[in-house]
Amino acid sequence: MKPALMLACSLLVLTSCASRPKAPLFAAPALARMAIVSAADDDGTPLGDPPPVRQVGKRHDVLLLSGGGSLGAFGAGVLVGWSQTGTRPQFDVVTGISTGALMATLAFLGPSHDADLARAYVETSKSAVMKRRGIVGFAKNASLYDRGPLERMIAAMVTEQLLDDVAAAHRAGRRLYVGTTNLENGVGTVWDMGRIASSRDPNRVQLYRQILAASAAIPGLFSPVYISQSDGPPTMHVDGGIKQALLFRSYMVDPRGTNEHVWTIVNGKVSYVGNRALSGTNAGSIIGRSVNEMLRTISYRSVGRVYTMTRNAGAAYHLAYLPDEEVEPSPISFEPVEMQRLFAIGRSIGTSGQWRIAPPRIERYERMPG
Repeated sequence: MKPALMLACSLLVLTSCASRPKAPLFAAPALARMAIVSAADDDGTPLGDPPPVRQVGKRHDVLLLSGGGSLGAFGAGVLVGWSQTGTRPQFDVVTGISTGALMATLAFLGPSHDADLARAYVETSKSAVMKRRGIVGFAKNASLYDRGPLERMIAAMVTEQLLDDVAAAHRAGRRLYVGTTNLENGVGTVWDMGRIASSRDPNRVQLYRQILAASAAIPGLFSPVYISQSDGPPTMHVDGGIKQALLFRSYMVDPRGTNEHVWTIVNGKVSYVGNRALSGTNAGSIIGRSVNEMLRTISYRSVGRVYTMTRNAGAAYHLAYLPDEEVEPSPISFEPVEMQRLFAIGRSIGTSGQWRIAPPRIERYERMPG
């Protein structure tokens, strides 16, 4: 590229910025406000929102799905393999962050959707998820990639019938939650997807799709998703993993229960240490490596937090993650061969029941008794 053109492109990036949409394609502020799980009291019970329904003596199972981009193929494999054993429970609560949010609905509805889950992660290529922008597109949209392909994939999955099925499960007392990050106030937002599905609002499908796209909108890679929560300007939502690698709250388990189980699937490794290869010395490599390590630490701490909360509630803790000896590809690689490999690893863990009862590498005083 000629120096003059390079300078022009640089000035364009520096002087241009993405603008907040004045009017979103659709607006459902009342529905959005209703779907946000409000602040909780000191016991973790949400204010004004009904917690999951429990029956005395009944087994209660909670499934937590982490982010991880294309590494979600691992979690999909765990669920499919688990179904093949015939021991996978019907989950009373399912939560998802980022790629975990995309698979959460299918996991919530049960093994009958395993084929869809496998297809989404085994037969998907990078072009089916994202499209790289040019320099002008980057400047206007504040993102390297166009998430149009991802939104089309979500639209194909999230249909009226799918939401009707989610609504039926919600009426039966089961709960499905998805997390996004509200960049306006820095709050990790919890969305009750069953309340959206159960609504008669004509915009329920669009809002449901919007939240899933927002939870997977990695800042810088994808542009934020704007969601109308009031009559004012829409709020900016991005990847839920920025604030919480796993979505878990006290009201999702009952300390009085005698048969409570929390199942955590981490789409990637559970470790402070990432790629041992030397980092590049340019700014992009250093920034990228630093961000990756920061997110890895957030994930590790989130796993420990869930473990502590689960054991303090007297519930059984179960953890599945990509083993240390396996190669962990980039979350945005979406290479079919790699995703098939990750799926096979996950399926092997699912079929063999290799669940850990504590996170790896925790120190003596981090370990809970019992």
